[in-house]
Amino acid sequence: MAATTVSYAYRYPFESAVMDEAAPAPSMRLATSLEGTSDDLFFDGSLRRPALVGKCLTVLSSIVRTRFYQPLDPMMLDPVVTSGGGMLRFEGFSSCCGVYARVDLTPKAFDTELRGKGTTNVDFNDSMRTALRRLSDTDETQLQVGGEGVTLRTESDKIVERKVKLPVRWIKGFCEVQAYQPRMVPFFELDANDCRTLFRSLPTGAQAKRPVHITRAGRTMRLASRPQRGSVQLEGADRVRVLQPLIPYAKQLKIWYDEDAHTSGWELEFEVGRILVLVSPELNRGFSGEGQMLSRLATGNWQTAMPTVADSLNWQARIDIADVGRGSQLSEPEIESALAMLGARGLVGFDLSSGQYFHRVLPFDIDKVEQQQPRLVAARKLVAAGGVKLFEDTPDGPNYQVAGTDVEHFVRLRATGDRCTCQWFNRYQGGRGPCKHILAARIVADGEDSAIVRQVSRQETVD
Repeated sequence: MAATTVSYAYRYPFESAVMDEAAPAPSMRLATSLEGTSDDLFFDGSLRRPALVGKCLTVLSSIVRTRFYQPLDPMMLDPVVTSGGGMLRFEGFSSCCGVYARVDLTPKAFDTELRGKGTTNVDFNDSMRTALRRLSDTDETQLQVGGEGVTLRTESDKIVERKVKLPVRWIKGFCEVQAYQPRMVPFFELDANDCRTLFRSLPTGAQAKRPVHITRAGRTMRLASRPQRGSVQLEGADRVRVLQPLIPYAKQLKIWYDEDAHTSGWELEFEVGRILVLVSPELNRGFSGEGQMLSRLATGNWQTAMPTVADSLNWQARIDIADVGRGSQLSEPEIESALAMLGARGLVGFDLSSGQYFHRVLPFDIDKVEQQQPRLVAARKLVAAGGVKLFEDTPDGPNYQVAGTDVEHFVRLRATGDRCTCQWFNRYQGGRGPCKHILAARIVADGEDSAIVRQVSRQETVD
């Protein structure tokens, strides 16, 4: 049976804190683990909206420590921060794996330029979270992200280490959400007043767990119990209500939606940046189990473009496909496919606002995560055991017989969508990614064998 957790150690040179004693203004210092970064100091300067930044980071940290489905004791999980292209991005995933959140701080948030490049963990301890909530716009507040060389207190040379068991599904969720976002489109854009009205109407208590359908009637946003044309489905309103403390600061709310997957994205825009909350279709359904990236992990149509695209990564806030393709023989679809694959490896994220990927490297051992993809592991075994046989090759695509448990399954591979006769496919109809039989047939049909799939896990194409 695959392991459900991965051992991980958060190692920080000091504890994050807000120091305001014997100082003319509060000074906020966020500790990073600094591994895999170009500098030990990402940023050191003043915040232009300290109260807003503090509340954004508090909301993000709350999401990371919350199980919205079957609430239990909080897990001590830390967000990650990426510096590059003039932006600071803080990312986190809820403990239940059903909510992804990211805070993007633009250059308007700071009084100086970012210095370092890279992605790493950032320490969000309890005392730091309390201090963040107390920040005020009336006081000038210094922000420091990283920095072993800047001493603000005597114990700065102390190594802070917290050993945790990171859930495999939590790490997988970081990778899976990159497969959803490129398919999402903006459904509603609400000004500050409409945003407040909508949040006040969201169900509370036990009613919050039930699905509601958000629609527009004239100039008014309304909630319905049944889906309507052009409506957005939301189950688990508390997963969105976590944004409530930020509503007074918002210029607008943009709601993104994928009608097929029923995944919604809630993006609040501020003067100095934005926060995005992406919620899974159902309260008891995490992103990690969706398997949207499994087809790309199993097949090799991205491999030609992978080396060129990987070499172009340099902590860009926006990866321009045209720039990557310029001077190479790669087409835009090939580059997009490679970027999607890099997203599955945790090497790029997707920004809904710009419609482009950005470079970052998740500070986790993704190799161990890919080894925990049970359907991909099972597909490899089917191929290695000779359990995939071509039944017929039709003008529309090949049909295969794939070994199952005491029965052979019939798999049809089509450009319009693959199908299988197994119970998994009949239950989900491809809505949670391909079954192991479709994966195995795709490996054979695309001319790849299990050695190629193992090559993905070893990351030979991007090292």
